[in-house]
Amino acid sequence: MFKMSHNIIFFFSLLFISTVCAKEADPYNIYKQYYEAIGGLDNLKAIKSSYSEGTIQVDNLKGHFKEWSETPLRYRLEEYFNIITHSSGDNGKNSWAEDTNGKVIVLKDKNTIQRRQLTKLLEEFNHLDRNSKYFNLSYQGKSEFNNKSVHIIKMTNTINEDISWLYFDSKRFLLLKDIEKQPDIEVHTTYQDYRPADGGIMIAYRTNSEIKPRDKHRNIVINKFEANPKIPNSYFSTPIENLSSIKFKDGLNVNSSPFQLVNNLIYIPIQLLGQEALWILDSGASLSLIDEKYVKRLGLVTHPGIKGFGFGGNFDLSYVKLPSYGTQDTQIENQTIYSLKGLADNFNSPQAMGILGYDFLSRFVVKINYAEQIISFYNSNNFQYQGNGTIIPAPLKYNTFTLPVTLDGQYHGQWSIDLGAYDSSLSYAYANKHKLLHRKGEETISQGLSNDIVERTVKFNSLMLGPYQIEPAFINIPVSKESSSSSHGDLVGNLGNSILRNFILYLDYQNQQLILEPNINLDKTTYPQP
Repeated sequence: MFKMSHNIIFFFSLLFISTVCAKEADPYNIYKQYYEAIGGLDNLKAIKSSYSEGTIQVDNLKGHFKEWSETPLRYRLEEYFNIITHSSGDNGKNSWAEDTNGKVIVLKDKNTIQRRQLTKLLEEFNHLDRNSKYFNLSYQGKSEFNNKSVHIIKMTNTINEDISWLYFDSKRFLLLKDIEKQPDIEVHTTYQDYRPADGGIMIAYRTNSEIKPRDKHRNIVINKFEANPKIPNSYFSTPIENLSSIKFKDGLNVNSSPFQLVNNLIYIPIQLLGQEALWILDSGASLSLIDEKYVKRLGLVTHPGIKGFGFGGNFDLSYVKLPSYGTQDTQIENQTIYSLKGLADNFNSPQAMGILGYDFLSRFVVKINYAEQIISFYNSNNFQYQGNGTIIPAPLKYNTFTLPVTLDGQYHGQWSIDLGAYDSSLSYAYANKHKLLHRKGEETISQGLSNDIVERTVKFNSLMLGPYQIEPAFINIPVSKESSSSSHGDLVGNLGNSILRNFILYLDYQNQQLILEPNINLDKTTYPQP
């Protein structure tokens, strides 16, 4: 379902017009009866703002939340757990998110922009218009859910590929369940414990969600709801990021360190509590990871966590707070990262004790010089690029850079940038859609965090990245849906070090852009000269 927010204000996106109708098979009239059942359209339109609070459980994490909302298109959600807190929101112009370590990101990816547009239309009740050019409602018949007869309504739209199926009690016309299908996930949500609330409406005080295939669960219980509270404008503003935890040696604005490039993975020496160990640099990791045995050896404490997903499937994660960690010359203090049992066992030669991900890397502009095997961390507030490379907009999606890539001059789309990947790969969905699954190549097995990935390395004539053309380009294609690595929504593929090592690469998180310079590995005849 196209939700305006994440928890409570589902009545803005799921509440549909009042008045009883005679034709049960008409989806618009079923929605009318739903509106009537929860208080009527006039009461719903009269609610311009809301506040709610309650308890929340995400996988093994238990905590509480607070949420403020206001039309048009403004909200703030704060979630508090034992060891972590994070917030997200929308200021009416942009969506934003602040992670548990205080990193703030303004969401600029295509999917977020499209869903914001849908949310605004839902707030305006555009989906009630039978002639809407954005929404279409269709009746899918009767069924049973939890021993109750239900009407099933399907909602599609012309802005993105999201589809929703809504299950309404055929007697009381309350919403009992919805299934929201996005390109990469399905969210199954049930609504329970409908009771009268402030503002003359009824709301479901309990919602339970399951995210498939990521095996994630989210349960919410509302303890308090207020309609039309006065909310200061500052509540919706994008937070100001605190950079005081970053420590550069000798007060410099840039520090550089050597790294090892082994089997197309970048190994960096990282210091933690007086010990140094190799960690793998991974721009595709939304949070850094550390081996659980290594955590215990250092005397640190782990806390119950969540289900993770990524290269190789799903896995169980814990949380651990680090006092200070980083390279010899660049440290970050008091960060909470993931702990994973058996992480070090995946990297034996050489052995890695951790994965350096978004929460660390995003505090800097990061320069990767593959040819010289040097990594540099720049103070992002003072960084000014002076080179002759190409700057490419690369909006972050799931905390990972995305940018346009073209294969063989005809296969176009957005790819993610993943420095934690040996090779570069197409998603199963894209390869299947474009009949690329059966192209000839050499089968290869890549080790994921929870299982092995079987792919076929296929030779393409060319890969175009910005103004640079690589000829030929070797790209992995999954041999089956089950053997593919995780993909994100509408992303076509994943660019790993097999392609990226042709460049000197700058990761500019603050401006959500990449800077590419060809290095000595890239034949100068394969890209246009300035």
